[in-house]
Amino acid sequence: MDPGLRAGTAKVEITPLLTVPYLGYVPRQARFEGVHDPLHARALVIEGEGNKVVALVAVDAIGLSSRILGPGRHLRDEICRAVEAEAGIPPQGVMLAASHAHSTPETLDLTPLYQVEGAVAWLEELIRQLAQVTAEARSRIRPVRLKYGVGHAEGIAINRRQLRRDGTFWDPAVGPSPVPLLRPGLLDEEVGVLVAEWGDRTFSALLNFTCHAVSVQVQPLVSADYPGVACRIIENLIPECRHCLFTQGADGDVNPIRGGDKQDFGDVARYGQILGGEALKVIARLRAPEAPAMPSIVDAAIEEVHLPGRELPDPEPLVRAAAEARAAAARAIDDRERYTRLNQLRAAEESLRTIELARQPMRVPVQVLRLGDLALVGCPGEMFVQLGLEIKQQTAAPHALVVGYANDYAGYLSTPTAFLEGGYETSLGPWTQVGPTGGRMVVDAALALVHRLWVRPSA
Repeated sequence: MDPGLRAGTAKVEITPLLTVPYLGYVPRQARFEGVHDPLHARALVIEGEGNKVVALVAVDAIGLSSRILGPGRHLRDEICRAVEAEAGIPPQGVMLAASHAHSTPETLDLTPLYQVEGAVAWLEELIRQLAQVTAEARSRIRPVRLKYGVGHAEGIAINRRQLRRDGTFWDPAVGPSPVPLLRPGLLDEEVGVLVAEWGDRTFSALLNFTCHAVSVQVQPLVSADYPGVACRIIENLIPECRHCLFTQGADGDVNPIRGGDKQDFGDVARYGQILGGEALKVIARLRAPEAPAMPSIVDAAIEEVHLPGRELPDPEPLVRAAAEARAAAARAIDDRERYTRLNQLRAAEESLRTIELARQPMRVPVQVLRLGDLALVGCPGEMFVQLGLEIKQQTAAPHALVVGYANDYAGYLSTPTAFLEGGYETSLGPWTQVGPTGGRMVVDAALALVHRLWVRPSA
């Protein structure tokens, strides 16, 4: 056991009140009707040489936009202040990571959640819970070995931007395309696994995989989706497992093979079993006595990056479109027509909100945690898989995992080519306030931070 390295983990349930809305279509802020499976937050705290300490807080959430508390408030800042007060860990070393499960409260700020009655009080309770679970994890720190390994999970993910020869994109969830494909799209099916193993042979694990957690979505039951299943498999099947954390990868253009707007929890179970089963194999290999442990180096670096906004259209046509859709919805003769018109109204209003938001500078954190030979690269949004693969391939660290939806939500972070090609991810909405160079800027900032921690480590 390395006396210079200590770690602890903890877990807390964060299942929301059913009055806290999820992301629907019409209404956009839909209300939950029940709980299929509970939501959790899990914290991993690691102390290394020189009394360096870092914390990863993995949350079953669609995202963690800093704006969701309303004007004049900042979610990450408030969480970090609470963590520092409760656990004594400075903000630079705290990484907040959402799984991007869509059957969770709408915390992306696609809609102004703070305007919903009771939502701010729920968020303030969530801040308290995240601070307390981190403090509990730190109170449990003991000498530990860190080990890292990689698996490969097929049968879960597919690139959802499959470009056809006619220039359109095809959703593979609906079946084979009648038009030949020009480009099927990239995937990252790597399962990254970090094991923290204590002297009594108990351990906690961190899983990282790249695929939207939308096995089910736009449905009224709370669920942690397939990441929740995978974590429960590890925690329940191995008696020595204390906790299993999950972080999402660069999944901006990657969906489950059968993902979509449905309530097929059989898909949730199947994808979770594939991921959990692969992770079980990697964990078993890492727990072998001969599996090498990583060095006891722990560090963190963070940088605020100013991402340029996208080009914005003249708002007047959108104002007229919203007025026309509102009037048409009022005149609708049946529910189907009313739904269609309300969808048109929502689209126009969200485009107008994007224009308002995108006029303000978007400053978001890019963060790297060094855990031995492993870099956890925290990116604040839905990074396209190509960019995530570039980070893994170009990093100065021996191993790197991209942690998407980390610390804030900047929307989709695409490649310049994808931005020009268009599609949902680059359409005018609150999910795409960043212009075509934003994703590349995040990659550059991340690689520079990794270089700083590995090539020029702090004293």
